Amino acid sequence: MNNVQIDVRDLPCPEPVVKVKKALIGVTATTLRHANYEILGNTLSAKENLSRFLRSTGYEFEIGHSQGEQYMIIIKDKIESSKKEYSDKLTQKVLFIKDDKVGEGELGVMLINALIKSLLHATLLPQKIIFVNRGVLLTTDNSEVENDDIVEVLKELEKFGVEIYSCGSCLSYYAMTERLKVGMIGNAVESLEAMLQSNGVLCL
Repeated sequence: MNNVQIDVRDLPCPEPVVKVKKALIGVTATTLRHANYEILGNTLSAKENLSRFLRSTGYEFEIGHSQGEQYMIIIKDKIESSKKEYSDKLTQKVLFIKDDKVGEGELGVMLINALIKSLLHATLLPQKIIFVNRGVLLTTDNSEVENDDIVEVLKELEKFGVEIYSCGSCLSYYAMTERLKVGMIGNAVESLEAMLQSNGVLCL
């Protein structure tokens, strides 16, 4: 049996997903019966992004041997991906949040809190909320912003099927990769595709 190893160690976001996506073009369940596909990585953000990519494209996999920060993802099979049931409140829109406030100072903080909390009472919801730049401070455990109420709102929104993403590169920049309180680690490829496929992007 052939062995195909895809090394994504030390690659910056979104290169791990891009490299694996290219390597798996045309790989089917039949292919996987004749070849072992293994992905070598060593960052938490890449592991989460790759796991989500593989699940969304119908690949069964397991996290194999780990040594220190290094890990191996072993692709086992290719299956039909199941569709998730979403609330009828969801729209094909993306909410793009690039700061921890709207505007400046105390008023800006009040506004971002009010706008996010208002989503719980809205008749329509975005399909995805993407946090980038200082926006990731709203989804992480940090001493710069008070975000307990926002985190609880975001957790409630997830129950309606809203997907919450925080930019992996931004989390790394602020040393917050392992301090995420809600949602998932995102990447540039996913974010760009989500915005291009949406019916509209709302920026805060």
